Amino acid sequence: MNGKILGTILGVVGVLLWFMPFAYVNFMGMDAYQAGNHIGGIAYLLLLSSLAYAVLSWIEQHIPRIIAASLALAICLLFLAQAGSSVAWGLIAFIIVSSCSIVMAIRDNKLLKVKKANKRFERGATR
Repeated sequence: MNGKILGTILGVVGVLLWFMPFAYVNFMGMDAYQAGNHIGGIAYLLLLSSLAYAVLSWIEQHIPRIIAASLALAICLLFLAQAGSSVAWGLIAFIIVSSCSIVMAIRDNKLLKVKKANKRFERGATR
């Protein structure tokens, strides 16, 4: 698969993971899980950064992709620090997806630079 499809898949998986459990909560004797849509505020930025990553993957804007994935990872790590030992599987999966997204965006950016350098070299060699 090419970078566009994988980047879009990672962004969509990030959006879907926003609805999954982030932390285990015990409130007044009731056991529950807290998902991204229950947190509000900064969690909406997490949702938007995943959506932006998917869109930017398709239009091949790699530097903003790196920024969006880094923002998502930073927010996830903030939630991880707050959740502590009550972290749930959704947040761990989101951290893994965000890390993979950063690696993928950096790889695509390097490939784009190599393509541009090869084109410049070919134009210079044919003159």
